[in-house]
Amino acid sequence: MPRVAYDDAALTVWQGSDALQFIDGLSSNKIADMSQGEVRQTVFTSTQAKIVDLATVFHMGGFLAVQTHKSQLKSLLQHVTPRILNQKVSIVDVTSQNIFCIEYGISNSSVGTFESVGGITHGYIEENYSLLIASVNIECVCTDDAESFHEWRIENELPWNSFEITASNHPLSVGLGRLVHPDKGCYIGQEVLARMISRGRQGKKLVRVENGTIDEKFITTQGQHNSLAIVRESSQ
Repeated sequence: MPRVAYDDAALTVWQGSDALQFIDGLSSNKIADMSQGEVRQTVFTSTQAKIVDLATVFHMGGFLAVQTHKSQLKSLLQHVTPRILNQKVSIVDVTSQNIFCIEYGISNSSVGTFESVGGITHGYIEENYSLLIASVNIECVCTDDAESFHEWRIENELPWNSFEITASNHPLSVGLGRLVHPDKGCYIGQEVLARMISRGRQGKKLVRVENGTIDEKFITTQGQHNSLAIVRESSQ
């Protein structure tokens, strides 16, 4: 199966008895009920429901391993750290000790779980792709080219960090509605997203379009024949 390097990936270790609930209160998906051995994605959002970062949370038992992005890590830590206050939460950046790959075009039967194979942690994120994390001293070959991966993303309408997933968009507009849990407690940005959902109006949406059929200013990922774009709901 093809593997591509995930160069923008970051990894932090979150420890403390309040870590799960802390992330739950700052992000869009339900995290507080996770158990050891589970992996789940969520979106840290601002008070305006804009994306701070997409996170993949691994419940390791005694701690949480949280994969986010190097390009967003500073802003993410600035967003969450002042909110720790007296809660039992500590965050350590271990990005430099690890390497990251995406394995795609596969068929996962254990979505929402992870396992270690040959020293490489395989996080089964979706049915068709996995996140691989290994220590820098473990060989993890990621030889596929980014262009092929992005062509695959386009065909599968998978949003990606710095392409569709940016601070100017909210989760619903970039195709991350599955990570906005409808029945969880309060979190930052919830009121804005809940209002959009209840009114059935989210402003913009992610679509796959044939090249040449839409103004290029809306294109977020350009492919050879098709592209991903974020357009006004009335545009499609």
